[in-house]
Amino acid sequence: MHAAIHRAALAISALAVVTLVGGFLIADGYLAARSQSAAAPASTALEAAPASTATTATAPPEVVYVRPAPPAAVIHVTQTAPPARQRIVHVTVPSTSGENEAGSEGGDD
Repeated sequence: MHAAIHRAALAISALAVVTLVGGFLIADGYLAARSQSAAAPASTALEAAPASTATTATAPPEVVYVRPAPPAAVIHVTQTAPPARQRIVHVTVPSTSGENEAGSEGGDD
């Protein structure tokens, strides 16, 4: 009975965490969208004004010289490592019910 109660409590707490995080993300997205939509009309008003071609002057492009990277070093492999030895792992799991010790084969009675 205790295991079922613990599972239910774990499920409820997991749902509460998911709801809390989801609510936070939704509120954050809503507030970010509101702040962007409030700033958007002011920027569109500035962009909507036609600019005269006589007043806009473009600066000449800036030329930047970059030193090329040195060529990559070449590594030649002349000897390989010996193959790794295979490891064999034996796992023994003891029974916690004690049924196998009495001679039964673990079936439900």
